[in-house]
Amino acid sequence: MAKKEDDSSNVSSSNSSNAENYSQLLQAFQETHEEANRLAPLNNWLKGMNNWLENRFKSLEEEL
Repeated sequence: MAKKEDDSSNVSSSNSSNAENYSQLLQAFQETHEEANRLAPLNNWLKGMNNWLENRFKSLEEEL
């Protein structure tokens, strides 16, 4: 009978640990998602600037 009680407390402890790990994982994912959303406009602007600079470089190269 003591064996069943030990197993039950181990399962309960494991569930609590899993819930804590899941909560930490979810929080990390949410922070990463927020950071990605914050950086997206800057990334798009930089891509546009890169395209403009490449085109400008090509036109200056043609002039030479």
